[in-house]
Amino acid sequence: MKFLDKSKLNRDKLVEIRRHIHQYPEVGMHLPLTVDYVEKTLKDLGMNPERIIDSGLVVNIKGGKPGKTLLIRADMDALPILEESGEPFSSKHEGKMHACGHDIHTTMLIGAGILLNEVKDELEGNVKLMFQPGEEIFQGGKAMVEAGVLENPKVDVALDMHVHSPSELGNLNYSKGSFTTSADNFSIFVEGSGGHGSRPESTTDPINIAFQIYAALEALIAREVAPKDYAAMSICSIESGDSYNVIPNKVEMRGTLRTYEPEVHKFLMQRIHDIIRLTAETFGGSAHLEIESSTPTIVNDSEMVDQILTYMEDFGMEFKRNPQMRLPASDDFGNISTKVPSVMFSIGCKPKGVEHNFVHNSKVVFDEDVLPVGAAVFAHNAFYWLKNNK
Repeated sequence: MKFLDKSKLNRDKLVEIRRHIHQYPEVGMHLPLTVDYVEKTLKDLGMNPERIIDSGLVVNIKGGKPGKTLLIRADMDALPILEESGEPFSSKHEGKMHACGHDIHTTMLIGAGILLNEVKDELEGNVKLMFQPGEEIFQGGKAMVEAGVLENPKVDVALDMHVHSPSELGNLNYSKGSFTTSADNFSIFVEGSGGHGSRPESTTDPINIAFQIYAALEALIAREVAPKDYAAMSICSIESGDSYNVIPNKVEMRGTLRTYEPEVHKFLMQRIHDIIRLTAETFGGSAHLEIESSTPTIVNDSEMVDQILTYMEDFGMEFKRNPQMRLPASDDFGNISTKVPSVMFSIGCKPKGVEHNFVHNSKVVFDEDVLPVGAAVFAHNAFYWLKNNK
């Protein structure tokens, strides 16, 4: 079954779909234009999408033969960025842009649906296509799981792919075990007792407490995390006061924590809570931590990685394999990979001749030749995993 050859015949259609989605980006959990367009496109192509949340779709391709169920996922949301890519099909929604390639992901999954729907009589099991909102805010994947995306039929394994903008098409990046970091976006609320700036001794200065907490958290990463255990924590916002001579009552600090290994994450979360509370008490105030949004590490199942690499030997295109690549970014596909054996990998898509090309950047561009290739990669691995895992 040569899915790549068939997929290349669909290139023009896939480019048309991708460019439409790219021109009308939407952010967050509510994507009315995007989900309507994707839903209509799937129906026009002979599939039966079902909305399980406001802007989340599921398509179940039931095979002609009994077997297991494999889920393939794509995210549909964009970013609040003013596009400066120079593409003729740039965003028509000012201040919003598909700068992380989710328009590519969505189109590749539609393309995979086309290919798998054409061979459903030969399919030995079921393929479930999952189109989600809200990945960038770590809410969509969790909402889809809570809405039952892993049930009816029950999902056995899951597959995902992210475009890798710094490398050209032909690169396949992956790792066994942890592939992305977990993410915890947090706020630290510090409370003291304010007063006149000329009499700090009569106050409990929350700004001083906040700086002591900041220094202690910096030391935590530097002195309590082994070099082999990657962890990054950044305080990215500190807000307090609005006067030259008034010590305020409160400080709010906002930041993010990223780790690969669950045991490191557990250790750091406990230490962060302790440091915040005890440091504030030492200086006569109080403080607490609130997690605003989070997503777990994506863990690639080692056996499934090996199987996919075997199937890719007969794909019809040579890839440069990069088996030790882990992404320092986070992705809420972790809500799937913690529930069922899963694999996420990234595929190169940097246009030739482009130097610096990074996602979440207003000038990022993507090689559209990745569309039929990515669609075929999805379909090929879904078909052969089901065939070989009865």
